[in-house]
Amino acid sequence: MLNLRTVKRTVCLFLAALMLSTSVTAWAEDTIQLRMHTASPGTSYFVVSTTMQTVLQKSLPVKINLTSGMASPRSALDASSGQVDFYISSPAINQYMQTGTAMFANMPSAPELSEELRSVFNFPTGPYHIVTYADSGIESLDDIKGKRVFLGPPGGSATTTALGIIEAATGFEPGEDFEQSRLDWSSGQQAFQDRQVDLMIIPTEMPSALISQFALLNDIRLIGLSEDDIKTPRMQEILGIVGRTIERIPPDLYGDSQANDGSVVAIGAWAGIGTHAGVEEEIVYKVTKTIFENIKAFHQAADWMKVITLETALSEMNVPLHAGAYRYYKEAGVEVPSDLIPPGVKDKL
Repeated sequence: MLNLRTVKRTVCLFLAALMLSTSVTAWAEDTIQLRMHTASPGTSYFVVSTTMQTVLQKSLPVKINLTSGMASPRSALDASSGQVDFYISSPAINQYMQTGTAMFANMPSAPELSEELRSVFNFPTGPYHIVTYADSGIESLDDIKGKRVFLGPPGGSATTTALGIIEAATGFEPGEDFEQSRLDWSSGQQAFQDRQVDLMIIPTEMPSALISQFALLNDIRLIGLSEDDIKTPRMQEILGIVGRTIERIPPDLYGDSQANDGSVVAIGAWAGIGTHAGVEEEIVYKVTKTIFENIKAFHQAADWMKVITLETALSEMNVPLHAGAYRYYKEAGVEVPSDLIPPGVKDKL
């Protein structure tokens, strides 16, 4: 004869098993709607995002609602308030948000909001290409005096960096020494192609499909940075931001259409896939696991995406991992630095 304690224990175990079964069935049968922000088509960020969308929707019961053309500061703010589940993160934007500087200087709540952000993985996005047409008369940044240039959407991280590069190399200020074309990425790229702007600065993969497209229509020239430019306090300040590196672009990367005699020194950049603390751990775990179990799909989608690996996934990262991503990396044997362990997880260690 069963006693009351045995009956209660049996019922509890049955209910726990039923709840687990229901949870697994819900994940298996119900399509989970996820919101994601990315940059404009033609950028390396967009290529990563669309490949991620394809891989996840093929492998998991998820629907990725992808919104393109989003500026990184806006995406970070939307993620911090739970309005978007995944987005293109930027170590530079993270640093500005954490310290309440640059585009967040007039937002007292920025540091607090940044505490809601979480990381999934990082990747190098390629150098800042400073590109002009070979017949533009521009052979150095000093030659943009009085010219019209496109540096990215106003207020964006890329634009802030591009303005810093110009300031470090020339001391020029927009509106005084040159005209800054204030357009979104798509419009700015089209304006450059239509030769409505004389020079464009854009962080993009190497080789860049976008720059290759420009080179098909006209001869181009990439403008490099000198050793003196690199040594300036302003450039050192730029390089002091997490995710900024020094790269070299080969003189023949874009074939005979590239009018460069030697390699071009450029500022490199890292980005990542970010999320926020409120996304369920199981979802981010499965997303992270699926991405790296299907990493060959990324490598096959674009040759430059071979830089996305498990070994470099945590590089240049300055926001803690999401608990779900952390769980996957631990299972995969990746050593996670203490500062990237999620706050809730760290409290239990």
